[in-house]
Amino acid sequence: YFERPEFEGRPLNLAGWTKKITGKPVITVGSIGLSGEFIKDIRGESVQSTSDYSNLYEAAERVESEEFDLIAVGRPLISDSHWPKKIQDHQYEEIIPFSKETLKYLN
Repeated sequence: YFERPEFEGRPLNLAGWTKKITGKPVITVGSIGLSGEFIKDIRGESVQSTSDYSNLYEAAERVESEEFDLIAVGRPLISDSHWPKKIQDHQYEEIIPFSKETLKYLN
């Protein structure tokens, strides 16, 4: 999860610490545009997997503050290859949410 700090009481995640220590460009990853419930869904618990775009603003702010340089997006793109365009156009209701069932179609 990109939002989780690497060390308690410190706001930076692993990518943020890496950039701070090395000065090198870094990429962060983890749960961009996904709800916290999707982990339960992946584990097989009966939870409806949904998308959550509230953390996009936090991600954008952290890029602007130069904590990290890029953000990797994985699971949302597995379920909806048009995810970046839909996010850019604020078409959140048209996004196909990621769920464990999505993985069945990758074969």
